[in-house]
Amino acid sequence: MPDHKNSYELFKDLKTSEIYNTISRPVIIADNLRTPENMGSVLRLAGNIGAQKTLFISEGANQFKNYKINKTASGAAEKTHWKIVTFDELEDEIPGDYKLILLETTLKSVPIYDLKFPEKTAFVIGNEVGGIRQELLDKAYQVIHIPIPGKLSSLNTTHALSIALFEWYRQMLTQTH
Repeated sequence: MPDHKNSYELFKDLKTSEIYNTISRPVIIADNLRTPENMGSVLRLAGNIGAQKTLFISEGANQFKNYKINKTASGAAEKTHWKIVTFDELEDEIPGDYKLILLETTLKSVPIYDLKFPEKTAFVIGNEVGGIRQELLDKAYQVIHIPIPGKLSSLNTTHALSIALFEWYRQMLTQTH
C-alpha cells in the first residue's frame, strides 16, 4: 500500500487554507494576452492561489472561444472572480491599497528574490510578444524579473506568473509563522 495522501488530504493536514485565510488575496492582471489557452492557464493559477480577482486587459479576448479557455482553466473559470476590462477601466478595478508588481525584464527590474513582496499585491503580466504596455510600467510599485541561467532567456507568461505567485505566497507564509 502506498505511503502517501492525495493532495487534498495533505494540504488539509498542513492547514494551508487556515494560514492563507489570515492574509490578503492577490489580484492578477494580464495585459493583452494573445491566446485563450494562456487566459485559461491564468485562471487556473488564480484558482490555485485563491486570487481575489483576475482582470484581463483586452480588446480581443471577447473573441476567444470559451471552450478553449475552459479546457486549460480546468474548472477555474467558474470558480474564480474574473472579467475582461479595457485599460481605462482597470484603475477602478484594483483595490486602492494594492501595489502593482510587474513581471517584465527591463533595465530597472530587480530579481524576484530581491523583493520583499507587499501583502497586498496586484501581479501584472504581459503578452507573449509585446510584454506589458508602457502605461502600466509607469504605474508600477516594482518591476521584477526571474533570473534565467539557460540559453533561452524567457518564460511563458503563465510560467513566470506561477513562479511569482508562489514566491509571494512563500514570503507571506514565512511572515505569518
